[in-house]
Amino acid sequence: MKIDPTIQSTANIQADSVKNSRKSGGQTSGTSGASTASPTTGEDTVSISSTHSDVRTLKANFTNVPEVRIDRVNALQQKVETGQYSPSPGKIADAIIADQTSRSANA
Repeated sequence: MKIDPTIQSTANIQADSVKNSRKSGGQTSGTSGASTASPTTGEDTVSISSTHSDVRTLKANFTNVPEVRIDRVNALQQKVETGQYSPSPGKIADAIIADQTSRSANA
């Protein structure tokens, strides 16, 4: 492998851009102002909101909830097989209308 001494290292370019941003005193903002630069002390600081922690907690809790509630499915299946399940046509119609209304409102 040959090394070409005329090619400039990318590390130098990045360091120069960091130095230039500190000289200008500008702030670098990430998503929703989460990261800030402090030109008075010469140090960069990062603030992470509690939203990330909340999302991780909700995700962990969500993985513990089964997608199908087996106990309810088995009870309903037993009622259907024995002929004891008789759904109300009015409730079915209301549920269909409510579902379509919420879908069109979200679209």
